[in-house]
Amino acid sequence: MSETTQDARKFRMPRLGRRSLAVLVGLVAAVALAVPASAALPPFTDGKVSPFIRGAGSDTTFDLMQKLDAAYNFSPGCALRVPPAVPQMECDPADQAGAVRTENYDHDVAVSLFPQGSSAGLRMVCQKNDGTPGVYDINYARSSSGPGSLPSQCANPNDPLRYVGFAKDAIAIPKWNGGASGPATSLTHAQLREIFLDVSGDGCTEDWGDFGGTAGTNIMVHGIQTSSGTYATFQSFLGGDPNTCVSGTGGQILFENACAPINALSPTDRGRSLWWLSFGKYASGASECDPATTDLVSVNAIAPTTTTIQDGTYQYNRTLYNVYRRDLPAATPWALGYIGENGWICKPNGLHSKPVGAPGPGTEHAGTDRNWGLEIDNIIAQAGFVKVNSNPGANKCTTTDVN
Repeated sequence: MSETTQDARKFRMPRLGRRSLAVLVGLVAAVALAVPASAALPPFTDGKVSPFIRGAGSDTTFDLMQKLDAAYNFSPGCALRVPPAVPQMECDPADQAGAVRTENYDHDVAVSLFPQGSSAGLRMVCQKNDGTPGVYDINYARSSSGPGSLPSQCANPNDPLRYVGFAKDAIAIPKWNGGASGPATSLTHAQLREIFLDVSGDGCTEDWGDFGGTAGTNIMVHGIQTSSGTYATFQSFLGGDPNTCVSGTGGQILFENACAPINALSPTDRGRSLWWLSFGKYASGASECDPATTDLVSVNAIAPTTTTIQDGTYQYNRTLYNVYRRDLPAATPWALGYIGENGWICKPNGLHSKPVGAPGPGTEHAGTDRNWGLEIDNIIAQAGFVKVNSNPGANKCTTTDVN
């Protein structure tokens, strides 16, 4: 028998007359009205710090998600119970009426695991229900490729996936200045297919002079690891393996978005090189492709810019995704509260908090030091990427279901 039950049995309420009982009931009601009732918990929360929200996969979105992780982890929420009081790492049971309820209310912690490529992250998500020993438990996959590039491990009805598109990017084509590629400023889609796929079957011996460059020097083609979403996306654009001509031209298979190995080549080989990478990684400087020594080639006479990526006029634009299983247990809402289509990254700016008197959409709250909706937008822009939805009053993401 519990101490609570024993104490209850020891306690006996004294007999009261009807008038006294009525007075007592009235006093209790008055006290209840005087104590502010705690509001219901915000969506996706349970009032306690949950296990880590773990994402794995894409290199392209690794840096971006790390910055969003840091902002989410820092964003305001409930007042936690202070040790030695227990249970710990839970919202204090006292009234939380003054808490910021629009950001990371439970103070959950998001982390991004080391990048191995989009396909690797997707395989980890899909292997969760395969019973394979040693599969690392993650909540979502970072993917820079779309649903059309699904790895075989995910191509079955037992893996119901939802792709949440939260930013736009593009496949950019860099060339290195000071060599045979110098005069070439634009290539057509057909020309890029010939350079990377050897459509004509001439053995990957393409002369820069036939593509707007300096005649007499063959193009050196470089590739990237096939587990990459950037590889899968360019493969889908070209309709074939973009690594086809790497060995035949003396090029290298590189880790995606890492220009350093090409920078280290001789001036001649560097100047005849052609590659592909993320526009955002290039624009932000994260790829180590120095704009002073490299240029991006236009495709069909349209250069990749934030405008041409946003409006879709640049041909090789793509969406960046966070991918989760639709059959997540109902008791684990915290990941969706962060990366889900109605979660922290995706919800309209008007549903985030901002300081009192601050401009722009948002809910005014004295307990916040910044406009959190704009904070998310700025992090995406500083990473070189573009918002999916340019309307600040709308949800920021798109969704696509697979299986």
